[in-house]
Amino acid sequence: METEWKGYKFDMPVLPLPRSENVKRRYDPLVEQFTKLLMRDGKLSAARKNMAYILDHLRSTPPPQINPDRPLLPGPPAPQLPLNPILYLTLVVDSVAPLLKIRQQKGAAGGGMSLPIPVPLAIRQRRRTAIRWIVDASDKRRDGELAVRVAHELVAVAEGRSSVWERRGQVHKQGIGARSNLRWNPTSFRKK
Repeated sequence: METEWKGYKFDMPVLPLPRSENVKRRYDPLVEQFTKLLMRDGKLSAARKNMAYILDHLRSTPPPQINPDRPLLPGPPAPQLPLNPILYLTLVVDSVAPLLKIRQQKGAAGGGMSLPIPVPLAIRQRRRTAIRWIVDASDKRRDGELAVRVAHELVAVAEGRSSVWERRGQVHKQGIGARSNLRWNPTSFRKK
């Protein structure tokens, strides 16, 4: 038996609500992670306002002029990026996210010396590192508010003008140099 609801523009929701309607899961995971890393002094509402400004800036700016030497990951063409600011943000962050980090293994080389060992990163760790680099680079700008600086830095990353690209290249170069330490085994050098 169906109940007729009069006076409502849309149908009433079916109860119980599906799991996808959870209030903690209503944002894109990258947007939520970026927002939490923008937060200062535990002020989440201020970080959400900053994130809203950043997404609005990405939506309203002209399309980026992509540098062929530092291209973004494959996605829609550059003129279509401002139409979907969350995809725009995702492409920018994932394009500069490092694939690995360098961990110093203490005492690995003997005599108290440490060996650099490349360690692969999971997707959240990669994104966290890239977001931290973007926020650090935006702190060096003189554009005013935090949201304005971060928004301009994201556009600079998309256009290949940001120092974040050099930082990513430096980490990858160190990882290539430290590849030989991956299969290092201290027991293989002992005298038998």
